[in-house]
Amino acid sequence: MSKTIIALIIIIVVVGVGYWIYQSSITPEEVTEIEQACVNSGGQVSTSLCCKATGDFPNLCLIGPCGCSPDNSHQVKVCDCGPDKCFNGSECVSSDEVSILLENLKQETRIDFSEIEETEFKWIVKVDPEITEETVAGKGFEVERISSEQFDSIHPFFIDNGFKTDIYNMAAGTISGLTGYKKDKAVCTVAGGLTGYKEAEGQWIPPESDKWDITVKCGKLEKTEMEYATEDWQVYESEKYGYSLKYPTDCLYGPLPGYCKLKPPEERPRECLCYFNAENPDEVSLGTFTGPKDDLTGASFVVFHSIFVDSYSPPAGTNLVSWLKEKFPYQDIPDEINMEIDGIPAVRVYTPKSPMAWSQEDIYFIKNDKLFRIGLLDVDNENNRELYDKILYTFKVSE
Repeated sequence: MSKTIIALIIIIVVVGVGYWIYQSSITPEEVTEIEQACVNSGGQVSTSLCCKATGDFPNLCLIGPCGCSPDNSHQVKVCDCGPDKCFNGSECVSSDEVSILLENLKQETRIDFSEIEETEFKWIVKVDPEITEETVAGKGFEVERISSEQFDSIHPFFIDNGFKTDIYNMAAGTISGLTGYKKDKAVCTVAGGLTGYKEAEGQWIPPESDKWDITVKCGKLEKTEMEYATEDWQVYESEKYGYSLKYPTDCLYGPLPGYCKLKPPEERPRECLCYFNAENPDEVSLGTFTGPKDDLTGASFVVFHSIFVDSYSPPAGTNLVSWLKEKFPYQDIPDEINMEIDGIPAVRVYTPKSPMAWSQEDIYFIKNDKLFRIGLLDVDNENNRELYDKILYTFKVSE
């Protein structure tokens, strides 16, 4: 064998041994527990711009961790779970609205609930004068043997997230109970009872007084109570101003007939107690009476245009609150937007009752550079308020 070949063999061996030693000296980057959890649940580790106060692998099922401007953000590691899923801080989970709500409940209360599963539950809907029951297809989870303190943390979670308790979906007992929570179409029930009921001599006796078994179920209603209540109402559409609203089915369309005014309200036939007058599209009005026959209260709902459109419509880009304060100094205009009409920012102005006039509300909003004003009369009356809220719920403005 020539010296050249031997030299080449030696070089190859030395290089190979050296590379092996080099590779052996390199410690592979250790995969953290949370990274492994991301991968195990179907996600991929990547990076993203998130708020400066946010660390690696934030809970992306929550709103906010990565919602800051670029100047107030930095690069962090995140778990990309792909479409229809999000990383909750420990694994990839379904990102539908109900699942996110339950995940947030689990995260914020730190209660070790079970896995989220598909479920059904009953929800009572009150639609005057009837009560109906809807089967809700949703999701839920449960937990056993939690403390009273943990149990008590569930209620503030729902309240802080905009839910309200629903009196028609509540039940109370000495050792168990049910609480219903509602926010628009989203509804949840929380059923809880003391752990380990045992029947003895015809009574339920809980062996542990500070351990609770809880089941939480959430879903979305097919229709809101407002939709149930107004689904059969008549529809009015204003072609001139591009809006629509609903009004009660038994209202006459047009001005109140003369014969209806010949008797006091309590002696009038039913068809004389409500009218919807749209003969003048600049001032569309609903006039009616609410309450029982022996205690009727007048109600008036008017959508004004007229002088407000021709002379008082503010220039494009006008700040509505400032403009109202300038043009209507005699009204107690609030300092900020305080409601919405079909998603449009609006200002609600309340005027209390006086010896000379009923309480009233004026609602102002701008659409297509036109000022709309909705006037409501005797708004402190409970029956009137209920009617006005239903009409406002149906008020829609076209693009």
